[in-house]
Amino acid sequence: MAAGELISDDAGAREAEAAARAAGRVAIDLEFMWERTYAPLACLAQMATPDAVYLIDPLAGAPLAPIGELVADPDVDVVMHAPSADLTLLGLALDTRPTALTDVQLTAGFVGLGAGQGLATLLERVLSVRLDKGERYTDWTKRPLRPEQLSYAAADVAHLLQLADELAARAASLGRAAWVAEEHERRYGPDARLVPDPGLAWRRIKGQGRLSPEERAVLARLAAWRERHARDLDRPTGWIVPDRTMIEIARRAPTTRSALARERGLPERMKEEHLDAMLEAIAASRTDEPLALPPGPPSRVAARVDALTPLAAALVSARASKAGLAPTLIATRDEIAAHLAAVLAESESRSPLARGWRHELAGDAVEALALGEVALVASDRAPFVREIPSSPQEPDDHDDASSGERGD
Repeated sequence: MAAGELISDDAGAREAEAAARAAGRVAIDLEFMWERTYAPLACLAQMATPDAVYLIDPLAGAPLAPIGELVADPDVDVVMHAPSADLTLLGLALDTRPTALTDVQLTAGFVGLGAGQGLATLLERVLSVRLDKGERYTDWTKRPLRPEQLSYAAADVAHLLQLADELAARAASLGRAAWVAEEHERRYGPDARLVPDPGLAWRRIKGQGRLSPEERAVLARLAAWRERHARDLDRPTGWIVPDRTMIEIARRAPTTRSALARERGLPERMKEEHLDAMLEAIAASRTDEPLALPPGPPSRVAARVDALTPLAAALVSARASKAGLAPTLIATRDEIAAHLAAVLAESESRSPLARGWRHELAGDAVEALALGEVALVASDRAPFVREIPSSPQEPDDHDDASSGERGD
């Protein structure tokens, strides 16, 4: 596979795009910096067709639009590795989202290679290809790019199509192609959130759970303003107003510029127009509905959930081990607890364990555990726990005493 020259103009970028469309598939990767900006700063885009590698330099004048158009084209199969940040970059810069995407890192988790595997690890384990990691931590903003950087960047996409094919074949042989497709739809489909939503920014602020519903409504307005303002300035949200300060302002809801300016943590010499914008957000929140968090499980259920969650997590881990899956692909600990709570409260479960392949693989077993229909015992063989049918529970002394049934 030939590695093309560095492309720094529109014509070259469009030529690479045309080659990808003709092939019907393309591997894509982006090198970016994301330390002092709201959005990732695109420094280099790499594309690989079955025949060539293209290195596109947006800092030298080549447009990113062809990359975005390929990612959004349902007729072009796009292969990437762990693309969440890349998709955030493209979404913010071009308002685009994927339609025919394969994430090789995600697919690898379904064929016994573990979750979160780096590209170098996957290439070595699957294709026996070793990458040079010498440029792993490099400054992609500096020009000219050194030959070592260009070689490193090209290698990131040169083998991606072959890797995707091998992983897809393994998933199909295991009967898991549908599982892989379902998880891709969940993470990257039309309903997936790939760029920050200002209206939901309050959820990411640490400490918001301790606010009252009225205070949380104030925070929601302030967080939406901060998110939009950070994007306008292209600065990290925490540089605009720190989270801790946001919480305290939401708590006190100041009504004057002078009171707001006294809040600890506000940047020095904050512009009056920005203080006024925050005051307007606080004022607008007074007509909003209080923002209550979803209620937790009933008290009669909560203690049982706390006791059963470690057991259920062990059960899920054992099921995952037997299937050669990473446990986190099936459910997180919070999702396991949520499923237990729904089962014990006899309510509808919104946990991923309640439907699809996850329910078939582990969700129904978690339900059986919650209902006392299955028990776990230690085993000396991997995965070191074993499920056995649970015998009907005999009432213990506490149950007898509490029922009031005593012999004379």
